[in-house]
Amino acid sequence: MTVRKIIAISVIFGCTCVAWMILGASNLTRTDTSFSSLKREVMTLYGGKLVIKAPECYERIAKTREVTSEGKKTVETYYEYKPAETARSDVKLDISLDQRKKGNLWFPTFRATFSASYAFSIADYRPGREYFVHTSLNSSDSIYTDISLALNGSRQADIMPLVRNEAVPVTPSADGTVTLDISYGATGMEDFVYLVTEDSSDIAQLKDFALAVTTDFELYDFPSGMMSPTEKRVLGDGRHELSWRLSDSVTGKDIGLVIPNRLNPGEIVTRVSFFAPVSLLFFFVVLLMVSIVLGARLHPMHFFFLAATFFSFHLMFSYFSDKWDIYLSFAIAAAVSLALTVSYLVRVAPPRIARAYAPVTQFVYLVVFSFSFFFDGMTGIIVTICAVLTLFILMQITAHVDWDETFSGKNA
Repeated sequence: MTVRKIIAISVIFGCTCVAWMILGASNLTRTDTSFSSLKREVMTLYGGKLVIKAPECYERIAKTREVTSEGKKTVETYYEYKPAETARSDVKLDISLDQRKKGNLWFPTFRATFSASYAFSIADYRPGREYFVHTSLNSSDSIYTDISLALNGSRQADIMPLVRNEAVPVTPSADGTVTLDISYGATGMEDFVYLVTEDSSDIAQLKDFALAVTTDFELYDFPSGMMSPTEKRVLGDGRHELSWRLSDSVTGKDIGLVIPNRLNPGEIVTRVSFFAPVSLLFFFVVLLMVSIVLGARLHPMHFFFLAATFFSFHLMFSYFSDKWDIYLSFAIAAAVSLALTVSYLVRVAPPRIARAYAPVTQFVYLVVFSFSFFFDGMTGIIVTICAVLTLFILMQITAHVDWDETFSGKNA
């Protein structure tokens, strides 16, 4: 092995890295370009984030004031609003995953069934005054079905105020109590948020508050800055219940849930392509050291074709995953790449390299490294462990190599 051959192998490695960067950039562009348009298409079917706002009950007080305009004094009427206390909130939400694929991208869409019962207490209730309840279908992009609205136990036939975001007049009971029962089916994407307060800077007092979210998935997460559930339960059959139960509490935090998504081929193949040079570098180093120890004469052109087998894996994985299942695409690409390597080396290298060292090394550094991207947070750990083990093995097998003789070119 001469320095000239090592330089040639380095040039081959560099050119392959350029090819991977081009492939990775192409995958990134395809994913980013299609994401916005495909997301809009999915939103037409499911809507966006599902936002549910806590309803309000208040008294509307008419007042007058004198206004001077162009030298003329007139009296105008304006309104002040006095909110009633929310004495009880019993909210239930059942969320079922209904993930949707458009193009080569998955989107975290879901279907939800919402039902809630509220009670408001008016401390200084006087008959004849004007009282209103305000609740709405906040997410204009979402699809709502089976809407039911009842005030003080009386079913409301007209639900258009919900759609128009208008208040509904109500007559409290003799003790100044107003009850609201509402339910509907809804769809959404990415997140569910229950707004406890009107504004993020507001503080809400919660009395006898209960919110239970039932899911058919366990890989849930919570948006930043929102309340964590007070209780979590496993219901069986893959279902989970998250509960928020508060009494005589004050908070400015809302409640939310991040909907999980499937692995997106576009994101995975891009990351795998950009990481590919690390895999090939490990493979080349190990193969080079093994060939020196075993006295195998491998030409830089042999390394060129081996680099091509690595690139073939990423090329197939990138475009097969657009049409087929991502795991199936990965398996096919890995099997073909390994077959190309073995079928080539059995013709140009010693049997121990062709049938043992090369395929095992390629499996570890190409297949295992690439598959680690399917698991968030595992890639760095796997690469670190393999790098340390590789260093240890190479140090042991090359400990007795005469490097002066090796690089002199006598055995080239």
